[in-house]
Amino acid sequence: MSNRLVAVVGSRVLPASWSGAVSKVVSDLVGRGCRVGSGGAVGADLFALQAVVSIGRSACQGSRIFLPGGIDQAPRSCRALLVHFQQLGGEIVSGSAVPGCSRSDFISSLFARSRALVASGSGVVAFVSGRSAGTWFTCREAARRGQPVVVFPVSGPRSLQSLGCGSWAPLSCWPGAYRWVPSVAVGNRCRHGISVQCCAGV
Repeated sequence: MSNRLVAVVGSRVLPASWSGAVSKVVSDLVGRGCRVGSGGAVGADLFALQAVVSIGRSACQGSRIFLPGGIDQAPRSCRALLVHFQQLGGEIVSGSAVPGCSRSDFISSLFARSRALVASGSGVVAFVSGRSAGTWFTCREAARRGQPVVVFPVSGPRSLQSLGCGSWAPLSCWPGAYRWVPSVAVGNRCRHGISVQCCAGV
């Protein structure tokens, strides 16, 4: 079995009609021997958590949920499911945020949570609705590390944001999804004439 952890994340405002698409991605990944990482928020993260728990212990074991703080600081709608996930063998990775911390400290812990999730994984699948600055931050962190990034843009491909030097290409295996394709570096510059560091996401 593969030990690869793939982050399945996205917007907190992802419409409920997208829960089926998230569930299919989770099922496909688990079927390929991957395990799922996510951020423990509402919206896309909650749909991913529900999908992992619905598959059962075989999917939960090896999967990880990264939180900015502890379970008691997670959204109320997520807490019982997080506990169930843990009971089925899933791992909860608590962040540095403590109850009553300042907003700036909590936001810092959110970014740290996203970095830790990306660092422990091998790629990101994101469902983006609205501005979703945190989701795009996670995607850019993954691209910077040279990891595969796949995005489902709820509002269509025009809402896709650049992750550096490269372009988005549609995926046939998941209709409506796009994979980031970095430009191929030639010498010290990419084919667009920009430094290799840009292509590497540095």
